Amino acid sequence: MKEELERLRARCFALEQGIQTIAPNHAPHVMRQLTRGELPNWAAVVPCPSASPGSSESDEGEGRFLYDSEAAARCVGEFSGATFLDQLKRFMRTLMGSLTLVPGSEDNSTFVSSIGRHQTYDSRPLTDPDVNPGWLPGSAEMTSMLRKLRMYIQDGNGTYESGGMLWWGDLVNVPKSNPLAHLGTMDGNRHLAFYHICFALSVSIGHTSLRLPDSQSAEAYFKRARMLLGNPLDAVHFTLTDVPALSLMAFYLIEVNRRDAAYMYVGIAVHIAIMHGAFRYAADEASKRVFWTLYILDRWISVLMGRPPSISDESIRLPLPAFDPSMPPCTGLCANIELARISGYVVHETYGTAPRNPRNADYETGADAALKMLDSWHLRLPMQLQVHADQALRDPSCCTMHMSYNHLIILATRPIFFAAIKKVVAQRIVNELTSPGRPTHEKYIRACTDAAQRNLQLARMLQPTNRSWLQSGLHFLFNAAVVLLLDRISSAYEGSIDTDKNHGPHDAEIVFAIRVFEQEAETGTNYQADCCKVLQGLRALSDRCLVTQRELSTRQRLGARNHHAASPRPATPCGQETSNGTGTDCTVRQEMLSWSQADNLQATLSL
Repeated sequence: MKEELERLRARCFALEQGIQTIAPNHAPHVMRQLTRGELPNWAAVVPCPSASPGSSESDEGEGRFLYDSEAAARCVGEFSGATFLDQLKRFMRTLMGSLTLVPGSEDNSTFVSSIGRHQTYDSRPLTDPDVNPGWLPGSAEMTSMLRKLRMYIQDGNGTYESGGMLWWGDLVNVPKSNPLAHLGTMDGNRHLAFYHICFALSVSIGHTSLRLPDSQSAEAYFKRARMLLGNPLDAVHFTLTDVPALSLMAFYLIEVNRRDAAYMYVGIAVHIAIMHGAFRYAADEASKRVFWTLYILDRWISVLMGRPPSISDESIRLPLPAFDPSMPPCTGLCANIELARISGYVVHETYGTAPRNPRNADYETGADAALKMLDSWHLRLPMQLQVHADQALRDPSCCTMHMSYNHLIILATRPIFFAAIKKVVAQRIVNELTSPGRPTHEKYIRACTDAAQRNLQLARMLQPTNRSWLQSGLHFLFNAAVVLLLDRISSAYEGSIDTDKNHGPHDAEIVFAIRVFEQEAETGTNYQADCCKVLQGLRALSDRCLVTQRELSTRQRLGARNHHAASPRPATPCGQETSNGTGTDCTVRQEMLSWSQADNLQATLSL
């Protein structure tokens, strides 16, 4: 009886610890319910992604349902960073049981406990300030906000030789104050929607910690734009003149971490443009550039969410932007359009989101084609679009476009890179190999890590410009840092680390990336803070990998290797839980065996 009581106590303690790890925010309330004898709503506390249609933990090659902080599920494609991060968390959960604890290191349990979740504000209601849609700030203030926006997302106020990578419309002339503004009427004020969303973006990009008056907050400006445009599904009242405002509203929503809402606004803008023939004919050069900018935005949100774009390349008959003496050069915009087309190929063909070619074609064919397109694009860049590390950075938007180019290389090669790392790790742990050596498919692995290192170098060039980071730059920096952290883990298990040194590969780059997100987290949205926590947690886990492998290498070098010393941890009896709660030793070992025994690329990618 006493033994049974002790067993039940130990079981209750383990369950309580599990609840604290899996759902730390809900744990106190759940404990109180259990104490009162009430049955908690477990689905609300810990929603299970595998219960959603089409989701599967073992199917690494598909998209999945992920839950936000409000327990709302959304399907994100296999191409998205959120899906890859979820795969990475599952990999690290499996690996954690074999790692040595590092005294004084940061707690990294939250990294793997957030499996099945992603960070977004989409489920939170938009703020609803009381605004007058006809109100405008003073002329000097409007001029200042438009100049700031033009510097960030257009032509640099005429200073960029490239002409900028995007064209949204007239960001020079301020709108006139409306004499009917005090009446709050919508009639005749519809054109102000474009300017209000410009002001919203200008305010949000600054990430200022100084609280602006409610009437001048980004949320207030955004609401004015929404009120002036009305119901986006009311197609009768929408014309081509509304497309720039809708496009900028999508851009703003990306910046405030509402990507699903941005995806919907982009779709609405594209469909209005299609209805009015904008992708076949443009009345003037300015309109043509606006619609091509919408095309770039459509491809960008497709990359972010891993979803199909709203319009296919085959449906577009609109000529590319051309020289116009009354407008900035179009060199940068044309290059960005071509890069957006390549991103569409990577989404469609490499990941099979909407493939034109049979899905059973080998992955290498799609990856090689994507890399060839990207290499050709880069070689054909004119002088004014080239960025050199030994020269002063004159066009930050061009630098960000180069980061986008490197990011597409990472996306095209990352599945091979990740699968190769899993195989190396498994061979080292399960097969007890002293040194598994470099994995196969070295070309893709090198392309992935080189692109990540170039993006860290470009980020260092951007940092001294004192510009606030846009979401695109942060996205590229975060994904590059994750690749370098994975390469750090791979180096530990390949036996290529120096056992006499206490640091690992890419330390300086990783520290820099974490510092950027720490700084941005002070004034930005939760996106920056979440990315910072992920990088810190992954770095702590990579430190444990380095320590574990150094200890093993040291024991082997001293001749103390035996059956127990060869493996970083003793085997656990089959069916017994591992010490970190990652599953039974048999299931963990079985998963690692499948990683180590994959003998061809397609089998490796399916892990």
